[in-house]
Amino acid sequence: MLALRDAMDPTMHATQSAAIRNELRALIRERKVRVLHSFLPMSSEVDLYPLLDELLAEGIAIYAPKTLKGRVLENYRYHGQEHLVPGVFGTRHPAGDEPYTGSYDMILVPGLAFTAKGDRLGYGAGYYDTFLKQHPSAYAVAVCFPLQVVAALPVEAHDHPVELVVTGED
Repeated sequence: MLALRDAMDPTMHATQSAAIRNELRALIRERKVRVLHSFLPMSSEVDLYPLLDELLAEGIAIYAPKTLKGRVLENYRYHGQEHLVPGVFGTRHPAGDEPYTGSYDMILVPGLAFTAKGDRLGYGAGYYDTFLKQHPSAYAVAVCFPLQVVAALPVEAHDHPVELVVTGED
């Protein structure tokens, strides 16, 4: 799945990323999200930065993860791409000293593959399974390209599904 995503034509990647951002924008407004948790895209993931920067300008509080050992995500306020610092596994995260420990209205979730009903295959470390279980009242939304949606995935007891899979397709 990673190879398929990495092999996407750059124009298709940009076009589908824009469609996904449009769908997310409408969903965020519809659900009146005021506090958003979002992964920060790396490599060939959906480009969320234009949407995050737009939401930031609208006054929505955005938090993004810093990956730590032991399946722990510390979350810091996103203030724009220019305020990101390098993290582990090729990630970037917001600079900050004081992690956010409050609640979220919505959590945008990354992954390698998803089913239409919300099962997900992450990157193997279980970070988001753990994080989503810690925030049961947040609306969990998978963000992926249509090619990442498959008929079935192996599901284990510790796997945490998402409530909606956003692909930019109606």
